[in-house]
Amino acid sequence: MVFKNGKMPFMNAIAEIDKSGRLVVPKKMRDALRLVPGTRLSLKTEGERIVVQTEAKPRGLYRKDGMLVYDGGPLPPNHVDWLDQAREERTEMLVGQWPKK
Repeated sequence: MVFKNGKMPFMNAIAEIDKSGRLVVPKKMRDALRLVPGTRLSLKTEGERIVVQTEAKPRGLYRKDGMLVYDGGPLPPNHVDWLDQAREERTEMLVGQWPKK
């Protein structure tokens, strides 16, 4: 993210709502605000304006299908890759320890 005098430069964009009612946040804005797939956004109206913000409250602990689940939000893509790699390494280690017949 690029900062100028300690602040992020103001960005303007025009977007169009598609036939399904979706609005795409331009890539430069998504990158600058670190918005990744799964990021939850809060929408509210202020007069004739729509204000869009990232979800302010943490998702936290909740009950889903009778089980307690903790949702800390989406992981950045590089963290997902790291988890996949760690899982592969553990699997290879465990398979290597399996008794051979």
